[in-house]
Amino acid sequence: MKILIADDHALVRNALAFMINAQADMEVIGDAADGNEVFMKIENLPVDIVLLDISMPPGENGLVTTKRVKEAHPNVKVILLTMHDEESYIRGALAAHADGFVLKSATDEELLTGIRNVFLGKRYYAGYDEEALNEIAHGQEDRLYASLSKREKEILPLIALGYNNKEIAERLFISVKTVEVHKANIRKKLQLDSYASLLQYSLKHHLIDF
Repeated sequence: MKILIADDHALVRNALAFMINAQADMEVIGDAADGNEVFMKIENLPVDIVLLDISMPPGENGLVTTKRVKEAHPNVKVILLTMHDEESYIRGALAAHADGFVLKSATDEELLTGIRNVFLGKRYYAGYDEEALNEIAHGQEDRLYASLSKREKEILPLIALGYNNKEIAERLFISVKTVEVHKANIRKKLQLDSYASLLQYSLKHHLIDF
């Protein structure tokens, strides 16, 4: 198994790499400190599984990175690592199609079990069976956020992070005019009338981290 570790703390990356490389069936082939670096490494390395921290400030939330990875590289498995066990995070992980969800407080053995299960094509959310996950997945989603299109959900955290129209256009390979239209739709659908309110909304819904 070829594994990429993504966490904004070097000490965490090193500790995980030490543990994983001690396994006969696993190898850490790279690490990353943010979502953009994750993409660069996946493009250039034969990655099977990404261990991805949900919170990597400053930058897009790990849930957003997971969505981007699964859309661009559906064969790459993603296991989210987090200190948060709130239902909203689990629902977000399910919506992003994360293959696994493991708390940072978990034992080494639990994480290794998760990695092996996910590699075999199984979904592994530590402490949750399929029935519980289905109940969470079908829980009520913010109706305003649910009204956004796929592209609008992709653009929203970039706006909140302070990217201008040209930067967003270049990042997503779309025109500046298209970005402007999406931004107007986002503000209308979410009923937000200022950047401050949009930023607050993004933080509340775990779309970005600072």
